[in-house]
Amino acid sequence: MDSAYLLVIDNSPDHAQVTSSFLRNAGLAVRVVSASNTNEMEDVLKEKSPFLILVGTQIPPTIKIGQIMQLADQYSIPTAMQVEPADTAHIESAIAVHPLMIINAEEDDQLMHVVKQNMSGGRTAREFNELTRKLDELTHRYDLLLDSARDSIAYIHEGLHVYANRAYLELLKVNSLEDIEGTSLLELMTPEEGVNLKKLLRDMNQDIFPADSLAVTINTPGNNQLKADLIFSAARFNGEQCIQMAVHEQDMNRVLQEELERLRKTDQLTKLINRQTFTDRLSRAIEETRDSKHRSAVLYVEIDGMSELQQHLGMENIDFCVMDLANIITGCTLKTDVPARFSDHGFAILIQRDEKSALRETGDSIIENYSNHIIDLGDRTITASCSIGMATIGKLTQSADEVISHARTAFIQASQKGGSMVRFKPALTTVHSGETERDWVERIRYALNNHDFYTVQQSIVDLEGENEGLFENRTFMREEEGDTHAAEFMQAAERHDLGGMIDRHVIPQLMLAIAGTGDKHIISLSNNSILDFSFPHWFGRMLNETEVVGSQIILQISGISAETNLKPTRRVIDELTDLGCSFVLSEFDNDRRTIQLLDHLPVNMVKLRPGLAKGLSANTANQEIIRAVVRAIESKDIIIIADEVEDASDLAVLWQCGVKLVTGDFLNEAPQVVGQ
Repeated sequence: MDSAYLLVIDNSPDHAQVTSSFLRNAGLAVRVVSASNTNEMEDVLKEKSPFLILVGTQIPPTIKIGQIMQLADQYSIPTAMQVEPADTAHIESAIAVHPLMIINAEEDDQLMHVVKQNMSGGRTAREFNELTRKLDELTHRYDLLLDSARDSIAYIHEGLHVYANRAYLELLKVNSLEDIEGTSLLELMTPEEGVNLKKLLRDMNQDIFPADSLAVTINTPGNNQLKADLIFSAARFNGEQCIQMAVHEQDMNRVLQEELERLRKTDQLTKLINRQTFTDRLSRAIEETRDSKHRSAVLYVEIDGMSELQQHLGMENIDFCVMDLANIITGCTLKTDVPARFSDHGFAILIQRDEKSALRETGDSIIENYSNHIIDLGDRTITASCSIGMATIGKLTQSADEVISHARTAFIQASQKGGSMVRFKPALTTVHSGETERDWVERIRYALNNHDFYTVQQSIVDLEGENEGLFENRTFMREEEGDTHAAEFMQAAERHDLGGMIDRHVIPQLMLAIAGTGDKHIISLSNNSILDFSFPHWFGRMLNETEVVGSQIILQISGISAETNLKPTRRVIDELTDLGCSFVLSEFDNDRRTIQLLDHLPVNMVKLRPGLAKGLSANTANQEIIRAVVRAIESKDIIIIADEVEDASDLAVLWQCGVKLVTGDFLNEAPQVVGQ
């Protein structure tokens, strides 16, 4: 089911989160997004298609109510405005542009009623728009395929032509449908003796079609005759029942036809397939890769310094260089690889291997062999080098154009050095500037495709000396310089529904490492997995496949996530507790709402908010917070964990406060890495 989005416009950053928490606690599966200016609002309207715009009591100073209403009218989105009982300041200017609903900001029931009412209508509108879009796309594709088909095809209604594709018009040697629109099929076609074409057409109008093809002589408008076989079938055109007629010439040379097809797909200089054929093959390979365990990639290859070579060698000699590179590529690739001439001087190669390292070996082989190759130009010989850009293909790869674009981007980097190969890796250029998350999302998708996530395991120590073999696991994303911790990328991942995919990538590797050890491990769950109804079933299947006992797993849920999604969190806990799993709430402190979670969620542990245990000996305020947490759980069978403990001198303070389990850099242990 598509996500239902609610757009909140309010100057308070907490308003959207409070609204989300209220609706989800009420059992409504609503995704709340916010905007503080017209650009953000328009982006949400384009990408999310929210079912309702909710204007809060505090309109941001960067956006006017008239602008909100104009955008709502432009995208046909219903609008509701929350007002204080005595506040009518913005209502008049709002209703002058767009009808809207007025909600008493102090009446939650009114908000609930409006959201419920518009959710169903919004879902219906989205489904209708999606079906309409798909129908228009299918109609366009069908018309395009029909018009570009090699077979001659026409649609006949009551004996007259209502449509003819390009091949049919070329067969009759006419310029357009208008030239034959008023011509009856009976005038054009002369069947074999004994066949009544008029009766045949009458029968087909009653859905009685001949089982075999009909041999006829076609009398073209240019007074030419040709022998052909007609194949009839039922069809609809512009909503009317009609007859589809396919025409196959009897005297067409099949060998010639096959040769023409080969020429259409082949580059004549190198005899490799051409760009369009390669793109089609790549599109099919991307679909097949989604269910494949092999590693696939596209290599984009060009000769270095081509501009200078063209100036000194001339076009004919450049062709010799290109042909030599094509021969090198053919000699360095397998029969199952798909090399193509992609541009005047560039080649693209689709390769598939069992191991990721083998993908690079193919590129290295091409570079080495071409640099060592002597190019014979008749009156002289030269040597040249080539550079390669590589883009890998994975389950999240979207299209052939995307892969090719990535490979060419990597080639540009490689060509700056020359004689080298660069693997495409998205650069996080705008993530930290706050302009957009596009680079962030692309980097996460790339990491999922290329297995760039791994987990570091760290021991958790019992201050009372009872060591049960307990570990926590922290996920990182591999980078060229300084790997990225989950705290930096997980929020962006969850906002784009990638958090659950990261969980499903990391957890099986962890389970394989845990199996048979008897140790207990804390594994973090993303908010996406908590909201995913299929996650508990998948998790149970992973336990069975890896033969891990449920009691070895302690699933970690963020206190903030649990507060926002209380019912889904309770559902996950209830379902996985039956498998023997335990639960820990992280980011825990003495906040009243956080402590109240323990009345609703049967967890076994809580982990203190990051930073509380740092420099604790000299921080009496944090000591008091920890003591408050200890007092809050005294009546419950819950254990407290303090992580990020850097100084061993803080251990005595933690123990005096009532903390039992600790972990951090003070251990000075070599962390265990899983999935590296």
